[in-house]
Amino acid sequence: MADSPLSNAARDYSSLYRQVFLTLLLMSLTPLIVLGLFSLDRIAAVYDEKVSSNLEAMASSKQLALDAFLKERIAQVQNLAFTHPYAELSDKTRLSEIFNVMHHNSHSFVDFGIIDMKGKHIAYVGPFDLSRANYSEADWFTQVVRKGVYVSDVFTGFRNTPHFIIAVLRHDGDHSFILRATIDMEAISAIINREQSSTLSDTFIINEAGVLQTNSRSNGEIMAHFTLPEQKLDSNRPMLTFTRNIENVGSTIVTMIHLKSMPWIICLMDDARAGLERLQELKGFIILFMILGGILSCIGAIRSTFKLVTSLKITDQAQAQMNVAILQSNKMAAMGKMAVGVAHEINNPLTLIQENAGWINDLLDEEDPKLISNFEELRESTKKIEQHVQRAKGITQRMLGFGRRMNPTRTEIFINKLADQAIEMTKNEAKNHKIEILREYDNNTPVILSDPAQIEQTFINIIDNAIDALGEGGSITISTACQPNGVKISIADTGPGIPPDILEHIFDPFFTTKKVGKGTGLGLAICYSLIEKLGGKLDVNSVVGKGTVFDIYLPLEPPVPALKEVGHD
Repeated sequence: MADSPLSNAARDYSSLYRQVFLTLLLMSLTPLIVLGLFSLDRIAAVYDEKVSSNLEAMASSKQLALDAFLKERIAQVQNLAFTHPYAELSDKTRLSEIFNVMHHNSHSFVDFGIIDMKGKHIAYVGPFDLSRANYSEADWFTQVVRKGVYVSDVFTGFRNTPHFIIAVLRHDGDHSFILRATIDMEAISAIINREQSSTLSDTFIINEAGVLQTNSRSNGEIMAHFTLPEQKLDSNRPMLTFTRNIENVGSTIVTMIHLKSMPWIICLMDDARAGLERLQELKGFIILFMILGGILSCIGAIRSTFKLVTSLKITDQAQAQMNVAILQSNKMAAMGKMAVGVAHEINNPLTLIQENAGWINDLLDEEDPKLISNFEELRESTKKIEQHVQRAKGITQRMLGFGRRMNPTRTEIFINKLADQAIEMTKNEAKNHKIEILREYDNNTPVILSDPAQIEQTFINIIDNAIDALGEGGSITISTACQPNGVKISIADTGPGIPPDILEHIFDPFFTTKKVGKGTGLGLAICYSLIEKLGGKLDVNSVVGKGTVFDIYLPLEPPVPALKEVGHD
């Protein structure tokens, strides 16, 4: 497809603008950019080192606090289990009193439970209904029986909420039992989230498999998975600091440290640029210096290049637009003259056909129907001839109207009924090609005031084109719908579609893809002009291999300017 003059001008001058402008900038900006980027990189390294040292100090502090908390809770549970006899702990009332005292002092226990060796509760104090729970198959139950003291990872269990427990096994004479205490997760969160370095900081706990034991701001809720680094924490390297890029967060420094009381890992994450205002100010000054230097280096090249290229571009665009307007005007004028000539040439034989059909009718009126075997068929044939002559004359009148810019008529139209009439006119042609015509009407479409003949002719032309495009088989769907100030009619086919290079010329007069002698290229151009004079709009959308849709938008009545046009050549 040939480019228009306008597109050629835009492409050529855009390339010229880039070449001139980039050449002038290259030598002046390259040293400035290299120096600025090197300075910013060094500042970023200082940022990372500072944030890393802060995080490591904070990680050590939180490790000490959390280890102390967990060791104290374990000691409390062990002391409770071994300082109170079975008879006292198995009494729910007494167990409740003990729980209230401990909860009042530490606010870190959720519930207590005394569990027998079959995994069933002997006594329970807490907010959950766990009296019927059986823990014999639970992993923590197996671990505490084997180890004597066990602190679990976070799990959901029977209560269906994340929690972790401290369990102690005790043998008291003939009785063996397990004291199980659930730790309040809010107490853990309060310790690890205390003294955040910035509003972007994120502190959380994971187990050695990377499962979150507390909520994390940037990695998800508790029991989600955290991607562990390739480096491993061990006794020789109890603390690990590395940088990770996180989506929507950016470069983040992560510090990980093992707890000493249990196999958990505290993770601290912070923005690599957080809390370092002075260094940020220095970075800002460097960026400002680069911007000002770039502006001073570019301003001369920008003004001269932009002024020259813009002036030439505007001139060529105006010339190209004028050429396009003249070409379109010439096309439409030529089409109008041709339409008038064709209409005049067709009207003469149509008049002769009509007169002969009338003469045949007169002769039939004088004959006795009983003496002519096919009298009714002849009478019906002459009526059809007269009907189609009238239709053909209507078409030629519309061609004359298009050529002479005649005014549209104003008649009340039920658009669904008008579409039915167009379908009726084309159904035989569609049937011969095994094409199904479907209706999808909106029964609430309003009555519009317009020219039914011109609209019907538009429907017929588009349906005929769809039939030609489909060839054999397929379907055409005519649908109507209400619009805020009118109606919309869509004619969609399941044909091969129209390539983009053809689609942009589809309404041009004399443009056709049909074989020589099969089409004049006037049909869609006339349809476009008719709908435009009626104050409407004709759009087309097509996807190659899927089909084509013509959308016709009609107002409730033709615009006033259209009614005032005078129909003269």
